[in-house]
Amino acid sequence: MGEPGQSVIACRALLRNRPNRQSCGDAETISAQPILHSQARCAPGQIVRSAMNLKSILTDPKSVLLAVAGGFLIGLFAKPAGAALYPIGSLYIAFLSMCLLPILITAIVIGIAGLLRDDNTRPLFKPMAGLYVVGLVLPCVVGIATALALAPGTGLGPEAEQSIGALIIESPAAERADGGIFGFLGQIIPTNPFEALSANQVMSIVFLSVCLGLALGMTKGASAQPALDFFKSIYDAFMQLFRWAILLLAPGLLLFISGLVAQIDAEVLLALTKFVVTFYVGGVILMVAYLLLFWLAVRGPVVATLSKLSNANVLAFMTNNPIVALPATLDTLEKDYGVDRRVPDLVIPFGIFANQHGAVFLLSFLTVFLAQIYVIDLGFQDFVVISIGSIIAGATAVGGGAVLIPTVAPILGAVGIPISLALVVLATTDNIIGPVRTVLTLQANITLTAMTARPGHEMPAGPALEGASRPSEAT
Repeated sequence: MGEPGQSVIACRALLRNRPNRQSCGDAETISAQPILHSQARCAPGQIVRSAMNLKSILTDPKSVLLAVAGGFLIGLFAKPAGAALYPIGSLYIAFLSMCLLPILITAIVIGIAGLLRDDNTRPLFKPMAGLYVVGLVLPCVVGIATALALAPGTGLGPEAEQSIGALIIESPAAERADGGIFGFLGQIIPTNPFEALSANQVMSIVFLSVCLGLALGMTKGASAQPALDFFKSIYDAFMQLFRWAILLLAPGLLLFISGLVAQIDAEVLLALTKFVVTFYVGGVILMVAYLLLFWLAVRGPVVATLSKLSNANVLAFMTNNPIVALPATLDTLEKDYGVDRRVPDLVIPFGIFANQHGAVFLLSFLTVFLAQIYVIDLGFQDFVVISIGSIIAGATAVGGGAVLIPTVAPILGAVGIPISLALVVLATTDNIIGPVRTVLTLQANITLTAMTARPGHEMPAGPALEGASRPSEAT
């Protein structure tokens, strides 16, 4: 055997001739003793990739569906565990609710003010506002008509009626609010804006936000810009909080739904099958109406013209998120239908937050369904209240499921319906009916855009006001 020094030299030569190659991401490292050092250098990259993979898994729609299914199973077959998990899930829902109201306020203010302060879109504001208001009547009428015609809250079967009857006994119908239609409208106008904010009076907050957006949009000069910049900063901040919260949507829903389902009987869930099926029927009717109106605006061969919208609508339906379909929607309207890009750039992002036909359809349909469950006879005045409330609250509703309870509560209270059963219905069916609500909202705003700026009737080319706030930036 040679000298120790010669052995070390021989080993080093061997390592140089036969390197130990280890891959680290896209880079390849050659290591002998420096292996640990190379691994330390690549560890941050591996951590980032692992975090990205985890994020994609948690936010994947399939993960959310699995979480909902898991919550159902835990609630049905492990009720004590579900009851123990419910408080944690409620904390998650509360955090989401904290983020949504500031997003609602700032999106409305920025959107309306941006439309009015931009020289390019100001001429379109009046016709678009008219179509906006009239258009919101359609989902409300279809929602009420579908619930009345198909009556999903009647004929549920003895077991389902017994189970739902137990919930009704726990939360009996309340007294209707006094004052009728004008009393209901009076509650919308906030005498104290700060009280409306602290009490989470959603319809009053929406009314206040619309008025503030109109006032800032009509203010001439640059004096309104600091206020719009402030609203934009608040919007961005809470949107970031919302994005962080959405990363935990799957586990949060699992915890919340498991506890919610643990409190109700399986028969109740089966009873809601009729609610879901009827909702889909009404959604299809409404979707056909939107597509027909869109075709009347753009014309052309029916199948070839409407098929170009399939990519955007499928994306919205599969992801249950209209924002995901936003780029495809904007490109399609410009390239395939010849719509001036500046119109959808402003109208579509704003409409996703403040022209939610899917939510209007849901609230009107849900209210009539619950009235049938509680065997409440609705008169003409009640339908007017439901219509006005669904349009005002639904058009700007943020979130879905249990988060919608503060939004629908004033409408239910006006006709004497408690919110407890509404909470069960919304929380347990949202991930099933949510895609329909989402795609209806997207298509409604596509139709509004096409009717506002038809090919050949685009707005004049002109520079936007300097510093004008654009809703597309806000989203």
